[in-house]
Amino acid sequence: MKILWPPALILFAIGIAMGQGHSPVTPSARTTAENPRERLAFLVGSFVTEPHILPGRMFPKESVGKGTSEVRWVLDSMFVFVDERSVNPVLGVYKGIGLLGYDPHDKQYTLSMYNNFGDHPEYRGSFAGDTLVLAARIPAPGKTFDQQVRWYPEGETVRLEVLNDTGEGFVPVITQVSRRAQGSGPQTPGR
Repeated sequence: MKILWPPALILFAIGIAMGQGHSPVTPSARTTAENPRERLAFLVGSFVTEPHILPGRMFPKESVGKGTSEVRWVLDSMFVFVDERSVNPVLGVYKGIGLLGYDPHDKQYTLSMYNNFGDHPEYRGSFAGDTLVLAARIPAPGKTFDQQVRWYPEGETVRLEVLNDTGEGFVPVITQVSRRAQGSGPQTPGR
């Protein structure tokens, strides 16, 4: 004798079987101290920025610019959206957007940036103490080079350092001081 299971009962059984061993994700579960995304909270907010292009082979003297940075949680606090804008005598007008997040499979932070110069580097890395260190291979005319981006909190500011290695070791090329706009404090994910 054959027993025919109603389709609704079959779907119910499949749903129970798939849910076994998995606890539901609640907002509080997404914001625990063990959550690597919480480490990015110091970057979130509205900032007034001061980028410094450091002297080097290409630029004989330091150039200081002015800009803004709007950084906010997006996609249910899974990523941080970065919107950078600045003006300086060397690069002129710079506009960049990016998504920063944590890849739980690789256990690394990832940053995909896009700017008005047509660049679109993909960075990967982790924290060293309180400093987020990300690295990418950057294509350039005739060759490629390694680049590091470092973000860290310093008192009431957030510091950004960009370092390039063209074969002679990492050399700082840009430093940026970001001061929080009034009323803009760090925000943990999910809030």
